[in-house]
Amino acid sequence: MNDPHPHEWHRLFGGALNGTLNEAEKLRLTSVLDASAEARQLWFLYHDNECGLSELKSSALPTFRHAFADTRSAPSPRQSTPWLQWRSLTSAAAGLALGLLGASVVFGLVVNRRSETRRPVAVFEPGFEQLNMTLAHGFPNSAGRWGGDAAHVVLAEGGVTPKEGKAMLRLAPLADGVPRIYQVLDLRALPPVADGDSREIEFSASFLAADLESSVRYAIRAFAVVEAPEDLEATWFDRRDEAISSATRGMDVTPATKGWQTLTLRLHVPASARSLVLFLGVRTPDKAARTVPHYVDDVRVSLITPASMP
Repeated sequence: MNDPHPHEWHRLFGGALNGTLNEAEKLRLTSVLDASAEARQLWFLYHDNECGLSELKSSALPTFRHAFADTRSAPSPRQSTPWLQWRSLTSAAAGLALGLLGASVVFGLVVNRRSETRRPVAVFEPGFEQLNMTLAHGFPNSAGRWGGDAAHVVLAEGGVTPKEGKAMLRLAPLADGVPRIYQVLDLRALPPVADGDSREIEFSASFLAADLESSVRYAIRAFAVVEAPEDLEATWFDRRDEAISSATRGMDVTPATKGWQTLTLRLHVPASARSLVLFLGVRTPDKAARTVPHYVDDVRVSLITPASMP
């Protein structure tokens, strides 16, 4: 089968994000991503652009730039965004698996969510209860610490109370760019898996803004990486498309929305991954409204173990 025209990729990616693909189109998108490494790379870049977390790289796939000319600056009108993820398995025979939010079938494998178990994975200060905690500037260069931009731990303030405990993380507004925080988890402490197998990991975090006067987009991302945490340098996020597995979840929040908003994603992590990079970010499309701080609390990571087959 010939590679699809760039406009078809654009249509399929947009439909996946909007949750409007029919069954035939889902199968077509699965086929495209399974067959084309170029399509998978473009999916990473496209999803970054949709979430407003980065600009498309000028050197990446130049012949496809025109396909995104109308999406770089326009804020998304969606109230919620289904997510699509793909993962590379170490066994070539296993192929490529795709997960659509809300779907329970992946290449015909039915997953019984009710009978699975969760094992918490250690996250450094998931509730941000250390009031004197110092964040690394930008991307952290080791496991066991948070890194970010203009963020610090606070108690209740401005009518905002923590979701859990007595403290929460405050993300100060930025005139330019996206307020974000990162953490790197060491996967080597998890139970080993056989070569060719993968783990399923669940990642969630809660967001809140005080006196929200403009729409905002919250996003979480997880990246499975073959490098150990100590080998990830500060510039790693700029080449995040090298991750062997990745998942993203975003939420568009309107000014009328009240209370903490929780995002959850699931990621299949190949056995070769030694690090898991967590990302949390906030995007305000209206630059004039970038004056309100946002808060993060109750970050959780769990290892999902399915029920044994009868």
